[in-house]
Order: sequence, then structure tokens, then C-alpha cells
Amino acid sequence: MDGNQQVLPLAFAVVDEETYPSWKWFFQQLSRHVIRGRRGMCLISDRHGGLIKAVREGPDFVSPHGVHRYCLRHVCSNFNSTIKNVVLKDLCWQAGSEYQLRKFNRIMEEIKKHDVKAFAYLDQINKEKWTAFS
Repeated sequence: MDGNQQVLPLAFAVVDEETYPSWKWFFQQLSRHVIRGRRGMCLISDRHGGLIKAVREGPDFVSPHGVHRYCLRHVCSNFNSTIKNVVLKDLCWQAGSEYQLRKFNRIMEEIKKHDVKAFAYLDQINKEKWTAFS
């Protein structure tokens, strides 16, 4: 994010389709032309299967070289596509934005009271990847 709290894209590519091979190619190009051995890079993305596989195979966004996190907007949007409940979607956003574990757990318990399946959906996502407290 830049000084105005706006997302600043460092790189993008136009490809035929969003697949593992296209993500792998993109990350190879990113590594060669942008990252160039720098440590501490952070990738924030959705949870596309091909992207996740390509990230795991490359060293740039895996500890100790860098980190990969999930975009909270995408987590909440995908959550809402499955659960279809705006109140729970808002609670998902609150949970992911919470900096204190105690408050995060309280919000997650509230989600669980509303819908156990909604809680299970979020609980299976690695909290280190989508929450602010991690």
C-alpha cells in the first residue's frame, strides 16, 4: 500500500487464462525482474489453486525469504458466495481485521452461534494467511 493507503501494484501480466502454468511463469518473471533476490517481499492474493501451488514452488514468498497472505476482501467475498449471509460476511471482515486474538475469537464464536458451517469454512483457512493478529 502506498502512503494514501491505496494498493500499489508492482507488476501485472496479461495471460490467456488463470492457471498454474501462467502463475508459475508470472512468478518466474517477477523473481527475475522485480524481486531479484530481495528478502521480505509480501504477496497478497486470492486463493486460486494454481496461484497457491506456484507460490509454494518458488522461494520468494515462502519463509524465510518472504510471505504470502490472502486478501481479506477475497476471503470475505468467497465466504459470502458459499454462505450467502451479509451479516456473517460483515463478521468475517471484522474477524479478519481484528488485531487482538481475544477479540478475534469472540467474533468467531459469534459466527459459530449463527452458523456452524460458516465457522467451519473460516476455521479451515490458515489464520496466519488472512487475519491481522498473526
